[in-house]
Amino acid sequence: MLISAYLRISTDEQDAGRARAPVEKFASDHNKVTACEYLENASGAAADRPDLLRLLKDAREGDVLLVESIDRLSRLPADD
Repeated sequence: MLISAYLRISTDEQDAGRARAPVEKFASDHNKVTACEYLENASGAAADRPDLLRLLKDAREGDVLLVESIDRLSRLPADD
């Protein structure tokens, strides 16, 4: 089982690193460590995000994905 973190921001004025602390704290509180991190500056409404696509390609059954909140992962409709 691999634990990955996905940190996404929407604008150049934001810093995705701000989400790192709460994600790492959550992992630590559960005696876990994130093995890799995917950091992206892109709209959640876009499906063609390179780091999200890389994360999905890298993921294996049983892996865990940590995100600050579900809207950081995607703002796409559920069918997408």
